[in-house]
Amino acid sequence: MPIRFLKTEGFRLSAIYAGVFALSVVILGVFVLVITNQALRDQIVTFSASDVAAIRNGYASEGIHEAREVINQLMTGPGSSDFYLLQQDGKVVDGNLPAMPERIGTVDIAASPATGNHEVLGVGGFLAPGLYVFSGSGTNRLRAVQTHILNVMLGLFAAALVLAAAGGALVSRSFLRRTDAMAKACHDIMHGDLRLRIPVRGARDELDRLAQAINQMLSRIAALMENLSQVSNDIAHDLRTPVTHLRHRLERARSDCTTAEDYRVALDAAIAKADEILGLFAALLRIAQIEGGARRAAFAPLDLGALLVHMRELFEPVADDAGHVLTLGSAGEAVIRGDRQLLVQLFSNLIENAIVHTPAGTRISLSLAPAPGRVPDGVPDRVIVRVRDDGPGVPAEEHERLFRRLYRREASRSRPGNGLGLSLALAIAELHGARIEIADVAGPGLAVDVCFPVPGES
Repeated sequence: MPIRFLKTEGFRLSAIYAGVFALSVVILGVFVLVITNQALRDQIVTFSASDVAAIRNGYASEGIHEAREVINQLMTGPGSSDFYLLQQDGKVVDGNLPAMPERIGTVDIAASPATGNHEVLGVGGFLAPGLYVFSGSGTNRLRAVQTHILNVMLGLFAAALVLAAAGGALVSRSFLRRTDAMAKACHDIMHGDLRLRIPVRGARDELDRLAQAINQMLSRIAALMENLSQVSNDIAHDLRTPVTHLRHRLERARSDCTTAEDYRVALDAAIAKADEILGLFAALLRIAQIEGGARRAAFAPLDLGALLVHMRELFEPVADDAGHVLTLGSAGEAVIRGDRQLLVQLFSNLIENAIVHTPAGTRISLSLAPAPGRVPDGVPDRVIVRVRDDGPGVPAEEHERLFRRLYRREASRSRPGNGLGLSLALAIAELHGARIEIADVAGPGLAVDVCFPVPGES
């Protein structure tokens, strides 16, 4: 049965890196061998040329006797060349090599018993017509150095493979432990424990980033599941009353109505109640479509300041009829990307809530301002739209529940509505990457802030 870590991506990457390193060692070794070989050959030729020059100087000063004396001194001195030859008219005069063909410049001599079965590299030249001199050394030293370099490179190659295999095994085991922990958490979550999250080690590596992304997704799924459960409970609770009323109306119509007019009135009331129920389901469906993100394709640059001016003009007559005062505070230019129709729906819901749920004489204000915090290059990266009223307000303990679907305060149940206005506003805000919340402000009333991101210039 194959070892698991051999099939991990970490081990594969380690093997690839080991192969690349081994190949680089081989290429480096070839270059080192070539360069070392040339350097050593050049060194032998340089020493040999120096010896030939010394012999030539001796011959020039005192003739062939001095040339022989120089050869003998060189042969017995330390660090000298291995082989010397002084021959005249093809006959050996001095040295430790037999007579050989007279070649000048760099000379290679094949291995033979006279050279100790080693190739000889040296320099040859004429001291006078017919008087030939040669100095050289065996290439056995060069071969020894090359062999040593080759052995070192082979050792590095083997060590690289061993270290890569060991490192790959360690990395793979660590990778397997983390992926096994992630897989176990996923299996436990699939079996119903939605509170679990993928463990994050804190190394800020790719697995941590993946775990954080999965955890965010799980939190979103858990929130949606909680919303679904809450919506199911709220639908069962809130629809029971209108459906029961509808049934009672129909039963009374069947038992009490005696004329066509009675039946018409009863049917009209039943149709109105059915339309109310259908409106509730339509609102829930609209929220689901918005949360699905299908409307992002319609996003375009949009000036929030101009939109708030439009909202004031649209709702000012409605507020006046209800005995309210609607004002628009500071509303400079703030261009975002969004869906104009959905944002009109968002602000309409907030303004209508302020009109419907506050007594006559309440002042309602709209404002647009930069969000506190970072302002790069003088342009804010987020802006806040605030819808505020000075009415009776909402207790702080109910602020979080206001955005729940079908949630209605006891004081609001006598008024028309289905408890989905703020839920729809929340869905639209999240679609635009905005944050909507109840603001903590001094004084009476309620303030709702919608904080929009402002895209940077591209």
